[in-house]
Order: sequence, then C-alpha cells, then structure tokens
Amino acid sequence: MKRIILNIIYCLLSFLFSIGLVSWIAIPTLDQYPRLHHMIERFEYTETVLILFVWLAIWLFLIQWQVGRISTIYLYLFYSVYLFLLFTVLFTKAKNYHSLSLDPFDIFVSDKKVILEALLNVIYFIPLGALYGLKANKLEFVTISLLTILGIETIQYVFYIGTFAISDIYLNFTGCMIGYFVCRWMIPRFKVI
Repeated sequence: MKRIILNIIYCLLSFLFSIGLVSWIAIPTLDQYPRLHHMIERFEYTETVLILFVWLAIWLFLIQWQVGRISTIYLYLFYSVYLFLLFTVLFTKAKNYHSLSLDPFDIFVSDKKVILEALLNVIYFIPLGALYGLKANKLEFVTISLLTILGIETIQYVFYIGTFAISDIYLNFTGCMIGYFVCRWMIPRFKVI
C-alpha cells in the first residue's frame, strides 16, 4: 500500500513539474524563434505532447528509483526521444541566421526572455551529461562534453542556423556537469536490467 501511495505522489509531482517546465519555461522560450513558433503552431498538441513526455520520463524514472533497478529499454526510449527533441531545438530554430557572441556575460541582464533561455540551455543538457556519466570517467566526460558542445555551436554558426555563443558553451557544460554528477551519484543505487 505504501508503494502505491508513493507512486501516486510521484505521478502527481512529476506531472506538476512537467507542466511548469514546459508551459512556463520551454514553450515561451521556443516561441521566441519564428521557425519553432511556426512548427509549434502547425501541430496544435505540441505543448501537450511535451508535457506528457517529460511527465512520463520523470515518473517512470522515479518508479525505477524506488525499486532500485533501471530498465535498459527505458533508457533507449528516453534517449531516442530526448536526442530527437534536442536536435530539433538546436538545429531547426533558425533559418539563415548567423551570429557570433564572444561576450561570456551576455546572459547577465534583467530580461526575462534571456534568463529563461539561459535556464533552458542548462536544463537541455542535463540528460546528455547523465548519458555520458553512465560510462565516462571525469576526464573523458569533460573532453566529450566540451567537444560535443563546441561541435553544436560550430555547426549552428557554420550552417547559418544559430549563434556561436561563449555563454551557451558554459551554460550547456553546466547542464552536462549536473547530469554527470547526478548520474555518478545514482549509479550505485541502480541495477541495470
């Protein structure tokens, strides 16, 4: 009975968190980009699907946390959707946009949109850091994370689909570090099935 009540609490908390993350941070930030705004408008259930994905991902993780086992199938499914969404956000948000920002402090302004985008830049990369944390030691993690992030920023700049920004590099790396250290902290708790 205790486990059922705990799963219901996990379900409700995950759902509330997913609504907050998607409705108050992700969608308002993504709507700033005309191309993503058009994609979101074209599929009227975008927000609902994102809320459901985040809710299920967190809730299923918490259930697995409770029993101390994590399913490989869960990881495959989660990372398949996550990497698709990450690719979509990083490489389809702008068409013919080419910018370079070498100011590491460009996020330290009192503009709500800039702050939300900075927060989302951290959140986006937490799962990627956790993925790297499954097998990489600290040196490998730093190398792989920085090369991935530099690659993403370079692709955005070279192919005219975004901005190469120093602030994005350290925000993305911060997200990766959070994911890596959370994963390394949790690994002893889980048995992979």
